[in-house]
Amino acid sequence: MKKMGQRLWLLATVAVMGVGMVTTVPAQAATKTVKVTKVKRAAYHATKGTIYTSKKLNKVRGKAKSYQYVTLYVTKHATIKQNGKKKIYYYINTSKVKGWLWRGDLKFGKATPSVASMSATMAQRFVKQANVYRAAKGIAPLSLDAARVNVLKTHAKWLTLGEKSQTEIDWDAYNSQAAKYGVPTDTSLMEIGSTSSKADLKNSQRLGQMTIEFFMITGHNQPDYTQAVLKATTTKIGIYWFNDHGTVWFILLYD
Repeated sequence: MKKMGQRLWLLATVAVMGVGMVTTVPAQAATKTVKVTKVKRAAYHATKGTIYTSKKLNKVRGKAKSYQYVTLYVTKHATIKQNGKKKIYYYINTSKVKGWLWRGDLKFGKATPSVASMSATMAQRFVKQANVYRAAKGIAPLSLDAARVNVLKTHAKWLTLGEKSQTEIDWDAYNSQAAKYGVPTDTSLMEIGSTSSKADLKNSQRLGQMTIEFFMITGHNQPDYTQAVLKATTTKIGIYWFNDHGTVWFILLYD
């Protein structure tokens, strides 16, 4: 572990792995609805494609990438003829968005929630499990510190992610954010990890458990009490997860 900045230490480690505004599209060939079929409501998700307000395909509801973390429920199929060619569009009907999307842009199954939306749940689970291990050794429980979490949420201001999971920290920018939230910079420790495993990213339980194992468990599934989060001197922590181009990073900040 190297001493960095004003006695702030960094252990950089990497794991093993509302309805949108309607807009009109440029003039195009007239469309003709050949057939509409009602189907049993089924869950899909999408990361690309254009969602149209009607089967005429002349007004855009929004882009599917804006709803990539939203499960899109399909209730109808429509065969639409345009320029002499037939395509099948699916009607999606959810509280977030309604409209028609080409079936080739949809994938069957529920969407994976965003990492940001899972972060609070994973943090509570992380603290709970850490305290189970601490109690087993008679160590007082630690708490999740909102100030530290807020500092981690500003990671874009002081953390740069490079190739091959390399990280670089602008310590002046970090100290500025830490001071803003009242977090001391001379006694704080930070550990960083990441994963790009699709299995880990499946849901909050899988990702949260992976993080617990990364920070707290070594061989034979036994808690490693030499890790700082399991030391008696650690009383407060901040932990946060965020996504960057398919890789999820998690940062632990503690005293």
